Amino acid sequence: MKQVISVLLIIAVAHARSYTLYKQCDATWGKDQLGTSSNTICSAGCLVSSVAMMLHTYGVTTDGTTTPRTMNTWLKKNGGYASGDLFVWGSIKNLGFIYEGKVTAAQAKGKFDAGQHVILCVNNGGHYVLMTSYSGDTFNVNDPGYSKTSYPASGVTNAAIYTHSKITYFKNHVLNLE
Repeated sequence: MKQVISVLLIIAVAHARSYTLYKQCDATWGKDQLGTSSNTICSAGCLVSSVAMMLHTYGVTTDGTTTPRTMNTWLKKNGGYASGDLFVWGSIKNLGFIYEGKVTAAQAKGKFDAGQHVILCVNNGGHYVLMTSYSGDTFNVNDPGYSKTSYPASGVTNAAIYTHSKITYFKNHVLNLE
C-alpha cells in the first residue's frame, strides 16, 4: 500500500506545473478599471489575472512583463473584451494561446495531462482560477482572489482549455505577420 501511495504522489508531483501566482487585488493593479466597465481588477479580474499567470509563466509579454495590469491594457487594445469587461476567450490567440473550448471537470484532467492549460470556473460560475495539478478529484490551483489552493471537482462549473503554440506566438507577436 505504501508503494502505491508513493507512486501516486510521484505522478501528482510530475504533473504539477509551476505557474506564476498573481493576486487580483494587488495594490499595483487592483484599483485599475477592468476593460471599459465600472469594475476594477480587484472586484472582477479573476479571469484576467488567471490568463496573465498563464502567459507570464511562458514568457509571453504584453507591454513588458505580463501582469494583470498589462494583460488588461493589452486586451483593451486588441479586442479582448465585449460589453465592457466580458473576456473574449479567443482574443489571446496571437499571443500563442489557442482557445479550444470548455469541458467538464472530469475532462479537464485529460486535457491537463495532454499538456494543455486549464482555467477552472468555480464558485457556481462566479470565479476563475488557474489549474496547476490535480490529485484524484481535487484540483490544485493558483487562485487570484482567495487564499485557496484547491477545489473539489464537484465545485467546478466548467473548464476553459488552451493550447500553447510557440509557432503562433512567434509568427504573430515576434514577427508581426498577423
